[in-house]
Amino acid sequence: MHNTKMTMIRTLLLTIFTAVLLSGCSIWGQRTGEEALYSTLAVDENFEIRLYEPLIIAQTAVEGPYLAATRTGYQRLTDYVSGYNLANQTVSVNPPIILGEGAKKPKIELTTPYYEEYLDGVWLTSVAMPEAYTLQTLPKPVDGSITFKVLPRLKVAVISYMGYRSERMIQKKTELLLQWLAQNNITPTSSARSVIYDTPWTIPMLRRHEIHINVP
Repeated sequence: MHNTKMTMIRTLLLTIFTAVLLSGCSIWGQRTGEEALYSTLAVDENFEIRLYEPLIIAQTAVEGPYLAATRTGYQRLTDYVSGYNLANQTVSVNPPIILGEGAKKPKIELTTPYYEEYLDGVWLTSVAMPEAYTLQTLPKPVDGSITFKVLPRLKVAVISYMGYRSERMIQKKTELLLQWLAQNNITPTSSARSVIYDTPWTIPMLRRHEIHINVP
């Protein structure tokens, strides 16, 4: 009986470990894949000024309270990049290969970070698409609420923090970033965005978060 129980535990742990590896995460749940490209222009403790290169984001809008709305948005985008799309071609081969009936739909490797922004009464959840794709080569989503947007090169003010993320924490860090900008005579040119780098199953104390605000 004891041996059977131990075997079941080992099998469960192996399954979890395999799932983590296949999802593109480290053993701690942290994402280890491609990140949006940027260069660092200035650093002041937890504050930075960065220059982000142009990128494509997939975006969805959800009404409602912060936690429920952003979870819904996160799930929609995760489903899309995991293969819930109308693509009839692989995403890693050029020229495209047409898939036959019943063939497995392509999976887009998840790029970090995810973005959350409250705008015009709705929560916008977005994720950066891998650099290799264009608007023409990205698979079309099954979910009609997902749209694509090309972001230009942007200069961004950033504050970084670790641990739990909540609406209250986002507001607190946003206020600190705005204070830092005011102290340095920098005028914000956008609303604040909450930026998420790790999956929900990452150990809380290892979760990496940021607040971004566009600057001139």
